[in-house]
Amino acid sequence: MSIIQECIRTVGRGERGRAPLNYKQAFQVMTEYLNGDVGDDQMAMLLMLIRVQNETQQEIAGFVRAFQAFIPQVSCDVDWPLYAGKRLSAGKPWHLLAARLLADNGLSVLLHGYKDPEAEREHAETYLATLNITRCETLANVRDVLAQEKIAYLPLHAFAPQAQTMIGWKNRYGLRTPINTVVRALNPGGGRFGIRGSFHPGFQKLHAEIEYEVGKTAHAVISFKGQSGESEYNPKVSQTVWLSTPDGVQEHYWPACYQENVDTLSDCPFGTPDEDKVAMANSVIATMAAVLFTREQDWDKALNIANGYWQQYVQKANRT
Repeated sequence: MSIIQECIRTVGRGERGRAPLNYKQAFQVMTEYLNGDVGDDQMAMLLMLIRVQNETQQEIAGFVRAFQAFIPQVSCDVDWPLYAGKRLSAGKPWHLLAARLLADNGLSVLLHGYKDPEAEREHAETYLATLNITRCETLANVRDVLAQEKIAYLPLHAFAPQAQTMIGWKNRYGLRTPINTVVRALNPGGGRFGIRGSFHPGFQKLHAEIEYEVGKTAHAVISFKGQSGESEYNPKVSQTVWLSTPDGVQEHYWPACYQENVDTLSDCPFGTPDEDKVAMANSVIATMAAVLFTREQDWDKALNIANGYWQQYVQKANRT
């Protein structure tokens, strides 16, 4: 007998009687859904009830583990989810260039994401060709591309089609589900390092706690408030960030790191106007530094390395 009704009752009782799912319940019910034993209507109801009272570490970790059991893993250095998209007023997806430069400097990077056709946002997926990033449709293809090019993009439907179906429920029901949190943690490339940007308060720590729960063996992930909720670090603000490692979740405070005097591109691949090029440069540098921090675990060192990568790139680009 399916566990779905038990799960719905657990989270859907009155205010005094309801409780979040435990890890075992979350894992089992999502496994049943992925096996086709639970219908869309039942799962949608469960997810909406969970969303109303906010998803917990154990619920999301159970869901993530269920998905990961169905995903053949490949090997990469950096796991980079791209699901939120940036608001049009926040600029182009400059974080995509940060990923490209990290790959050009030796780190293998697997980007994965979803482009909501109804969201008026700038999605990185639109700009893959601009930066010569290959879009893959299978994990087998990802292995080959990463071996040759160090960076690849994998759309959500190619490795977790049921998750894409569930993300689409937002447009049907008008409410975001916990799957938006789940997909960021799926790590289809088995990355040793990861970056997590989110928007709503409290989710920065939650993402780090989830990563600790599902990646205790060898996994370091930085979680912060990203531009428009995307995996792009905002250098203009100081903020508390959360680092998840096999040793636990650590809290760090990073001051603003915006540089007024920074090298800029003569010809930006995104078509960034001149008045925004300093902001773009800072966003790329800071986002690279955030990723490098997961390896170095020293913010000043990570920022210095990122500045070096940027200067090398600008000097080469401006000569051509």
